[in-house]
Amino acid sequence: MRNMNSFLHSNYRYFWYILFLFPCFLEATPKINLSTEMTGVPIWNQVLVLEDVSQSIPDNAIVTGEKDGDFKILSSPNLGFSQSIFWVRIEVTNPTSSLIRWNLLFDFPLIDEIQIYGDSLTKDSIRALGDSFPFSIRNVDYRNPVFPIESREHSTSVYYLKIKSESTIPLSLDLWTEKAFNEKIHREQMIFGIFYGILFVMIAYNFFIYIFTYEKSYLLYLFFVSSIFFFHLVNNGFAFQYIWPNWVFWANYSLPFFISVSCITGIIFTHNYLHLNKHLPKVSKLMWIWVGILVLFSVVTFFLSYRVAMVTSILLTVPTALLLVYSGTFTLLAKVRTARYYLISWAFFLLGVLLYSLKSLGILSDNHITRWTIQIGTALQTILLSLGLADRINFLTRSLRENLRDLSNAKIKIEDSEKRFREIFQGSDEVILMMNENFEIINANRSLSKHLGYRLDDLRNKKITEILYTGRDQKSDYNVMYVNDKLTDLKMTGSAINFKTELSQKYVKEPKEMVCRIQYIDFEETREVLMTLSPEYEDTIIQLIDSEKIELSMNNYLRNAELVSQKITAQLAKYLTTIEQTEVRSSVREIIINAVEHGNLNINFDEKSAALMEGNYLEFLQKRQEDPRYRHKKVKIEYSFNSEYVAYRITDEGRGFDHKKHMEKSIDEMNESHVQHGRGILMTKSVFDRIEYNEKGNQVSLIKFLNKN
Repeated sequence: MRNMNSFLHSNYRYFWYILFLFPCFLEATPKINLSTEMTGVPIWNQVLVLEDVSQSIPDNAIVTGEKDGDFKILSSPNLGFSQSIFWVRIEVTNPTSSLIRWNLLFDFPLIDEIQIYGDSLTKDSIRALGDSFPFSIRNVDYRNPVFPIESREHSTSVYYLKIKSESTIPLSLDLWTEKAFNEKIHREQMIFGIFYGILFVMIAYNFFIYIFTYEKSYLLYLFFVSSIFFFHLVNNGFAFQYIWPNWVFWANYSLPFFISVSCITGIIFTHNYLHLNKHLPKVSKLMWIWVGILVLFSVVTFFLSYRVAMVTSILLTVPTALLLVYSGTFTLLAKVRTARYYLISWAFFLLGVLLYSLKSLGILSDNHITRWTIQIGTALQTILLSLGLADRINFLTRSLRENLRDLSNAKIKIEDSEKRFREIFQGSDEVILMMNENFEIINANRSLSKHLGYRLDDLRNKKITEILYTGRDQKSDYNVMYVNDKLTDLKMTGSAINFKTELSQKYVKEPKEMVCRIQYIDFEETREVLMTLSPEYEDTIIQLIDSEKIELSMNNYLRNAELVSQKITAQLAKYLTTIEQTEVRSSVREIIINAVEHGNLNINFDEKSAALMEGNYLEFLQKRQEDPRYRHKKVKIEYSFNSEYVAYRITDEGRGFDHKKHMEKSIDEMNESHVQHGRGILMTKSVFDRIEYNEKGNQVSLIKFLNKN
């Protein structure tokens, strides 16, 4: 009975031992069995991981095994973006009877820091690696961190990895024997050599094409492929290995920078390649706004934490890709030839990114195809885009060849048209001005000099408002405001506008009133403004007039003397020869000018002589015209015309003058005294049949008989 109780008690105790220890057996650390042939054995699902969120666990507590009970098996190899420190516990055993030299590879080049704790590392091995340390200290001249380890026969070892990084952290741990690892490096060099060789050839090819053609698309494509080239160099770890092995800061921040640059160059190339300003103008504007945002971010990148810069750069690629695909799709629907190559190339690239993402998530198996899908997609994209550029050049060449025959005939027609246009443009009696949309003068015909005295070089790139008459009175200020309102109306309505305005003259300090017409002229890529300026010429009905009487009142601008003299002598062509008509017109004009200068403006003979000698008579005249004592005085012209005679009476508001003294002078006397002015009365005496002054001398009557028979 005692033996039975002893037996039951013993079994009862073993039962409780098994009951408590069984969960421990279930959570036992998986052991990784080494072999003499290991070619990239993934071990992420055979290790235990501990996340130190607060970064407070001492290294010694991990290495001594104190925290082994807190390690857990992962369900996914991707630890994501995290500020935590991750500890990885790896237990390996060498079941063979020989020494195994193997490499623990962390297959991710962008890790900031990975440190290994444990025994059996090869002599002089560096235990802390990553791109937070110079590349030159690495154990193996390889783009990814590698720890060479030796495992003796029938031995078991435990290693702890301490991983910390501001980038994403994939637990890409592989085991390689030395021979297999060397073969892996050789294979990678061949594959990457082909990939980067394709990119380099595309860069060099398009560079030389640009040198020979100066076609802007090739230059933009060159920048785009170059940015993709450097992005892959950084992303694959080759830039840190070969180009900037000791620039730790740049090695970290170069990836988000080149992501931004790739987006910028891709948008600019797409904009030019698909002619978006023509086919999708709204999307074109949106793209330039987005480019500005990307440029700003590429500068700000270096002032952000690496994690923020990296996450932001990745997020910015999403709307960039949507913009590019949207542009390609809609230009294809618009039957733009180059959009075909563009969309196919981006389809290959995005397919490569999708397959690689599915592989990384574990949905697709890891094989030689899914492992290189991004590189394959990028290579195909660059080749197809280059073919698209070549196709566009070939298409343009064929079109050019087909159009050469038409151009040879069209050239002759164009030359004839240009000749006729120049003749019309330059031969027009109207002033014709061509202006840009800012109303700056870019071209003018010869009539500009005829009517206003300016040459084109005097006014080129000046605004039309700069040649408006700007005197010292309120009326001239109103003139500028009035013209500015007309220019604004043209901008708002786009319709032709007619108005009158006063313009300045180069050699005369008086306004010249002209009739203006402004309208837009649309060319293929630009819009210009056409302005015509014409003086107010007489009606052709004057030829039908048999008799008329007119009373005119004019101000003290000398240019009005010309207009009035033309008006009141136009009908004489029916009865006088051209020379006689010109003589009458000139005489009347001189008498009107005398009434203005010596009558209303009170300029005596000596004052005019002195001003003429000094060369500032126009300035002197303008001051008198603006003088409050004289500015409101008028010249009255009375005119009567019939088939028998033409009569003029010209009256000013001046003090008069000694007309008898001037009437007695001869032309010879004036020539002998070298007088430069004062010949108007003498000219009038020789033209008109009767000349009579009033007693005061401020009124003269002129009569010329037309039918002397």
